[in-house]
Amino acid sequence: MSSTAVSSTADVLVIGGGGSGMSAAISAATSGATVIVLEKCPNVGGSTAMSVGSFTAANTAYQYRAGVNDSIELFVEDMKVANGEFEQRENKELRRILAENAGPTVEWLGSIGVQFLGPTPEPPYEKPRMHNVLPNSGAYAEALLRECRKRGVVIHTSMRVEELLRNAEGEIIGARANGREYFGRRGVILATGDYSASTEMKAKYVGEAAAKIPAVNPNNTGDGFKLGTEAGGVMIQMDRLYEGLRFAPSIRVDPIKMLPSHPLISKAMRLVVERLPRKILAYVIRGALTSWVGPNNTMYRAGAILVGHGGKRIANEDSDKAMARATAADGKNTAYMIFDERVATKFSAWPNPVSTFPGVAYAYVDDYKRYRPDVYHRAGTIEELAASTGLDPAMLTASVEEWNAKVAAGKDGDFDRQHLGQGVTEGPFYALGPMNAYITLADGGLAVDTELRVTTAEGEAIPGLWAAGSTGQGGLQLLNHGLHIGWAMVSGRIAGRNVAQAPSRPDLRVTAGLAVG
Repeated sequence: MSSTAVSSTADVLVIGGGGSGMSAAISAATSGATVIVLEKCPNVGGSTAMSVGSFTAANTAYQYRAGVNDSIELFVEDMKVANGEFEQRENKELRRILAENAGPTVEWLGSIGVQFLGPTPEPPYEKPRMHNVLPNSGAYAEALLRECRKRGVVIHTSMRVEELLRNAEGEIIGARANGREYFGRRGVILATGDYSASTEMKAKYVGEAAAKIPAVNPNNTGDGFKLGTEAGGVMIQMDRLYEGLRFAPSIRVDPIKMLPSHPLISKAMRLVVERLPRKILAYVIRGALTSWVGPNNTMYRAGAILVGHGGKRIANEDSDKAMARATAADGKNTAYMIFDERVATKFSAWPNPVSTFPGVAYAYVDDYKRYRPDVYHRAGTIEELAASTGLDPAMLTASVEEWNAKVAAGKDGDFDRQHLGQGVTEGPFYALGPMNAYITLADGGLAVDTELRVTTAEGEAIPGLWAAGSTGQGGLQLLNHGLHIGWAMVSGRIAGRNVAQAPSRPDLRVTAGLAVG
């Protein structure tokens, strides 16, 4: 995918070719600037192309067509509610920027060929604001790449940036990648994603237990964070990871993931799905839902337990974080949910889904039997269930018996679980798994101002350096679905426009390099 262009100097240099980086590149190019993008992976797309693809926004044409009367103020108020205890540390200025620009950014994405299904509800939001990309998140990457090419953006892939470059005035003027120097006359934008795959950073900011959990995107190694701090920036609010369990990847072809992302196909799909009855649409999506999403915690509250690869119960099932960390520490990063007929019956119909795609589709126990027979197990006895899953029969039997005794006593002496449910007592018995622990996202980021310039601990802008997406999250909380992709695109567009309008530096002579480490 690397461009054949040989130029190493442009008005704007973007480091990272995910959703935020390509949005920044397009924004800069349409503002009259020449642009070079350096992407360390063989292909562009980043975490944006690996996501579910939800984009939460207010005041969109999709809302208007659906008769939803929304406002920026309502959007901000709902984000306050979603933040809960974290509202006290919210970057309110950046939140306002996100709220005001998310809707126009959905419309901009539509102008370059991205289509959405929506808006759909997303509690605790009052208004339906979640726009789900069609046919899958690869549509973002395809549309952004197509627009980059249209606008003359030069993209170099397989280019890991080793250090930022400074001139004699202390301005950031470029970067060194694969031994070669690249320059941005007006500025450099860091858009390298989060740090979810950096064992070192996870251990330092969250803890050793979290550091053992692999990332959904193994390329998110925090390069931009390290480059930015070497340049004088500061990382803030680095203490929160999205830790949880997911089913092992399906060996069956996911038809939704396989659909091409051509604009005409996406538009045709939107027209079709908007006219499908809800029940039929939900049925179509369930196959993908059972591949993408782990079971809801409400199943544990009803009595299910989590066991490790040997069959022993390993964690307090009240906590996603505790289950993920225990699974990752259990040797094989493998766990199973165990439950009985009473729980299976409860989670076989509304309002108790096993997994959820809010407002669109819900998957129940029988859906896993139909779509994911590789993770669905049912047996008349616990010993037979152990044989089906490969778990140790004696250990699994002991775990279930010990759990039932705790439920009867009303106390979990091992992990202090508070919601015990009714135990695992009524056959037939079920297991869902294997499941693996993953970190989906890492919050935190470089401190930035409202122009997306990277700032020092004293709040001063570092000359020549901007950041976007997770790299430039700047204290935003983003505690509901669809906000991270929204911020990636919104911040990228703003950063690209601002760098394109910055004065051109005449001095591109390198006097210092700032290594990523």
